[in-house]
Amino acid sequence: MRYFWISILLLGAISAPAQTADQLFERARQASNLQTQIDLLTKVIEKSPKHVQAYHYRADAYQALGNTRQAIADYNQVIALRPKDPFRYYARGIAYSHLKEPQLALADFTKAIHLKPSYKNFYLARAREYRSIGKYNLALADYTKYAGNWSQTGVGLWEEVIPVSLDAYRYDVAQQQVDALAAQGNDSASRHFWQGRIFQSDSKLDEAISSFSKAINRKSEWPLAYQWRGATYREIGDLDAALEDYTRVLELEPEAYWYNRRGLVYEEQKQFDKAVADYTRAIELNPKWAVAYNNRGFARMNLKQWGKAKSDFETAIRLDPSAPTPYVNLAGTYWTFKKDRKNTYANLQKAIKHNFKNYEALFDEDQKGWMFKDINQTQEFRSLLYR
Repeated sequence: MRYFWISILLLGAISAPAQTADQLFERARQASNLQTQIDLLTKVIEKSPKHVQAYHYRADAYQALGNTRQAIADYNQVIALRPKDPFRYYARGIAYSHLKEPQLALADFTKAIHLKPSYKNFYLARAREYRSIGKYNLALADYTKYAGNWSQTGVGLWEEVIPVSLDAYRYDVAQQQVDALAAQGNDSASRHFWQGRIFQSDSKLDEAISSFSKAINRKSEWPLAYQWRGATYREIGDLDAALEDYTRVLELEPEAYWYNRRGLVYEEQKQFDKAVADYTRAIELNPKWAVAYNNRGFARMNLKQWGKAKSDFETAIRLDPSAPTPYVNLAGTYWTFKKDRKNTYANLQKAIKHNFKNYEALFDEDQKGWMFKDINQTQEFRSLLYR
C-alpha cells in the first residue's frame, strides 16, 4: 500500500502541467514583491526570449529597486524588439535621466516625440532634462508644448516653468506667465518673488524691492527672497539695507556663498576688516573656492596687508588658473607694494591671455586704477593692453 501511494504521487507530479510563459507573466504582474517579480519574469524570458512585456516589466522592477543599469539592459531588449514604440524610448530615457546621462536621455525623449508628437508627457520629460543642463530656451519651448496656452496650468508646473523663463532671460514670457498666475487668484510668495525678478531685470528697482518684500511677508524664512532684495538694495546704493538682508540670509543658510556676498557689501562700505572676516569664513566652509581667496586678497590689499594679499591671489590662481582677475590683482600687488615692473607686466599678460577685457577699470581710480597709479599713464602700459 505504501508503494501504491508513492506511485500515485509521482504520477501526479509527472502529469502536472507546466506553467506557460503567459501564466508566469500574470503571476509576476500580481506579485507585490519586486524581487519575486524579477524572478518570475526571468523565467518568462527563459521560456519566451522575445516576450516584450516581460523585459519591460522586469526593467521597471529593476528601476524601482535602483538597479538602473540592469533596467537599461532590459529596455534595450524591449527597443530591439519594438523599435517603433515611443513609450519604450521614454522609459529608457527616464532611466538615463536617473543616471545623470542627459544626452542619452534627451536622445530617447526626442525619439519618443518623433514617433508620437501628440503625447505631451514626452515634452515635459525633455523640458526637465534640458533644464537640468542649463538649456533654458529649449526647455521653455518644450514646457510650452506641454502646457499649451497655460490657462489650465497648476501651481506645481508654474514652480518649474517660470524660473526657467527667468533663467532664459525671457522676461516677456515670464511676465505673461506671472500675469496668468495672478489671474487665477494666486497671491503666493513665489508669484511676488518672480514679479520682483522681472522688475529687477527692467531696472524698476523700487518696484522690485516692493515685490520681494511681499514675498518675504508671505514666506518669512526664504533665503532667496532676502538675497534678491539685498542685491537690489545694493544696486540702489542702500548698503545698510543690503547688509541687513544678507545677514538674515546667513541666519537662515550660513553658507560660503552668502558670506562672500556680504563681504562684497562690507568692501563697498570700506569696512575691509569685516570683509576679510566674511571671506575667511567663506574659505573655511569652502576651502577650494578661488573666488573667496581673490576677494579676501583684494580686501587685504586695501588694508595694506601685502604679503597676505599676495598669498591669497596666488592661491586663487592655483585653484582656478583660468580666471583673469586674480592675475590682475596680483599684478596690482607687485606694483603697489614693490613697484616691481617686471612681475606687474608678467601677471597682466597672463590676465590678458585668460581673456581679461575690462581695460578701462585699470585706469579708473574707483575700480582698479589705484593699484596701477603712475604706471598706467605710461605708453608702455597702454601698449601692453592695446597691442
